[in-house]
Amino acid sequence: MRIAVFGGTFNPPHLGHMAAAEACIEALSLDRLILMPTRVPPHKDLPAGSATPEQRLEMCRIAAVQIPRCEVSDLELRREGLSYTADTVEELAAHYPGDTLWLVMGTDMLLSFDRWREPERILRYARLAVAARDENDRARIAEKAALLRETMGARIDVVENAALPVSSTQVREDLALTMVHPAVAGYIRANGLYLPALETLREAVKSRVSEKRFRHTLGCEMLAAELARRYGADEYIVRAAAILHDCTKSLDEKEQLTLAKKWDIIFDYNPKDAAALLHADTGAEAAKREFRMPEAVCDAIRTHTVGGPGELTTAQKILYVADLCEETRAYEGVEQLRALARTDLDAAFLAGLRRTIAFVRQQGRTPYHVTEEQLERLERKESNMAELTPKELMEEIVRIADSKKARDIVVMKVDGQTTLTDYFVIMTGTSTTHIRSLGDEIEEQLKKRLEILPHHREGVTSSWVLVDYTSVVVNIFQQEARELYALERLWGDGTRVDISNLMKED
Repeated sequence: MRIAVFGGTFNPPHLGHMAAAEACIEALSLDRLILMPTRVPPHKDLPAGSATPEQRLEMCRIAAVQIPRCEVSDLELRREGLSYTADTVEELAAHYPGDTLWLVMGTDMLLSFDRWREPERILRYARLAVAARDENDRARIAEKAALLRETMGARIDVVENAALPVSSTQVREDLALTMVHPAVAGYIRANGLYLPALETLREAVKSRVSEKRFRHTLGCEMLAAELARRYGADEYIVRAAAILHDCTKSLDEKEQLTLAKKWDIIFDYNPKDAAALLHADTGAEAAKREFRMPEAVCDAIRTHTVGGPGELTTAQKILYVADLCEETRAYEGVEQLRALARTDLDAAFLAGLRRTIAFVRQQGRTPYHVTEEQLERLERKESNMAELTPKELMEEIVRIADSKKARDIVVMKVDGQTTLTDYFVIMTGTSTTHIRSLGDEIEEQLKKRLEILPHHREGVTSSWVLVDYTSVVVNIFQQEARELYALERLWGDGTRVDISNLMKED
């Protein structure tokens, strides 16, 4: 058989790679061309934000489906450490004894070939197939090929490749993904790969909005980033959402409605409010379609005008609040809202909803029902929390945890030692899955039965989950992590609470 191996980082595999593969298959009459992504290329580091090896492999598989006689190998991905071509071609030669093997490369790779690791060993097992794009390429290839033939006995075949030169950097920075196959583009979008640089987003928005609106956008981004760091949200997600939240704001009502129809956006806004609210929906769709933003960004943009529906993520709350009180905003009470945002995000979100509804009513308009429903839900939650004492909340949490087979539940009353909380509830789960399910069950049961939601939740590590209800903080550990952090000893000055009456007998 006639076999060629085409190696590279394929970060991502683009139309230039595919054109070169097809040209080699045709020119060399190949029976098989093998795309082989590398794990750790010896000649360069992968840039920050690159796809994982597994993702690069999957994109190669998607691309290979489009090319007859093309397949994919994970040989180099399975190899630990730096990946050297000499090892690969020797292994392939052993796997395909008696077959003719080519190593596919571009002009630049050929020009540096004699500086590769063990080039003579590569040439012992494989011919070189060099893709030439133009006359300049052919001249440089001919000169280098003559030298390699003379000094190393290289066997070199030049393959005409009319594809335009494309760099992987250009491909990753192309927001529209026009330089990859549509199926590869779909995978990139679905997995949130190669997200655009924030400066790219800023430049794009700057060209779409007024100077005043852009100053607001930058102010929103600055405050949102500060709040993201304060409350543990993903800063890229929050910054991107802040930059793009008004990206369609400058469109008039007719243009907004045209986009809504084009993108199948369904809404029930009052006609008088459509122009003011619809830009959140069209902006979210633009972020997805034009800027390849992940759902977390689009969701934050979609809810930044109405504050709902349902329980919002931290990123959504941050954008809603930052939009209301960033530094260019000037209205009575904005300083107080800004200060509150920096100390209690949930309280600032609630205050923002109240302020928005009051403002709309002052203008003689009816507030959007989703905003009113969100405010009513949060005020019910606030009332429920006020009616339930910290001790009663702690007891509910212990009962739920016990019903889900939490081990070694300990409650420490620490209101005399700290202003952070009244109670620490500490427990052990048997696995990562178990500790997360304990956190999920506590959160779900309190929400379902009492309409109480946590102030904050995070998976501190894969072996520690924290759920913060302000007056009660729940720490769920695997055994080794519990011994390592030793919260019972850390808060040893607190009072250990007898909870035996809350536990079911085995």
